[in-house]
Amino acid sequence: MDHATIFLFGVFLLPLAFVSGVSAWARSHRPTLALALAVIGAALIGFVAYDRPEGVFPLSEIPVMVTHVIAQIMTIY
Repeated sequence: MDHATIFLFGVFLLPLAFVSGVSAWARSHRPTLALALAVIGAALIGFVAYDRPEGVFPLSEIPVMVTHVIAQIMTIY
């Protein structure tokens, strides 16, 4: 996988972690899934920041990266 795909997985996991945490809080449960999603998302973003020579992608490039990843997936099928 390329860095853009890994970065996008991490970026998309963070809002899911927030929603899961709010849901767990509303139901008075432990937010273990939210914590796991947040740690995995942060680890993926951290990996890209560490492994990519240019560092982390700027937030303004996320829409362009999403269209490129969707186009890559569509060419596979």
